[in-house]
Amino acid sequence: MSIEADTIARIDATLLPQLDRHHLRLLAHCLASFREMSPDVDRALPNVALRRQWCEQQPVVADDPQFLTLLLDQLNNAAQQLEEVADTCSKAPLDLSLDDLIAAAERRCRS
Repeated sequence: MSIEADTIARIDATLLPQLDRHHLRLLAHCLASFREMSPDVDRALPNVALRRQWCEQQPVVADDPQFLTLLLDQLNNAAQQLEEVADTCSKAPLDLSLDDLIAAAERRCRS
């Protein structure tokens, strides 16, 4: 799963510093991956077991246990960040928009 070119263009058009734009692209990518892996009707993020199952089905990840561990750690970190943004926005995590993620990154940079 990769994020779309228009998403990347919107992120790159922000006035955020380069590292923050990179972080935002990663977070948007994780959100898209969570949407792909979660059939959850309450729009919550997939649990750790679903994340692992999905990762193990990805050809690039399945044969590399070290990368699997690293990817799961990154997904867990992203999940925590998305939960925080969702709380701030009073939304379910999977209902977050790119605008929500950009606004949260801009708030973080201003503080």
